[in-house]
Amino acid sequence: MLIIFGLWGGLNISLLTFTKEAPCPNALGVPICYIVSLGYLVMFVSSLLLKYRLARKLFYVGWVSVFVIAIVGVVSEILIGNVCPINNSGIPLCYLSLAVSVIIVILYRLVISRIQKQKSLFKI
Repeated sequence: MLIIFGLWGGLNISLLTFTKEAPCPNALGVPICYIVSLGYLVMFVSSLLLKYRLARKLFYVGWVSVFVIAIVGVVSEILIGNVCPINNSGIPLCYLSLAVSVIIVILYRLVISRIQKQKSLFKI
């Protein structure tokens, strides 16, 4: 559910950026919210394919991109201010993305460890 929440938020900001209503910052000419949306999408798709080893690698590719952007956004928001888009409550979305990405990776690690434990129980 948290991955879907992050994906929805990223896509929402991406749409606002695309329509030029509320553009997010760029990195090398690409809106960062597009990269975040892609990261959450990669995490979502890989979470549907948990039993495949490649899916785990893809998950971490998506997660690292979201996490690094969130960290950079939070640091920039603290040092510079008014860098990250804000929600209706005035909270910078990079703060939310950082919190969500940390919770996602913790839960993902728990799920993976449970899957590995179940596999080891069924080995003879």
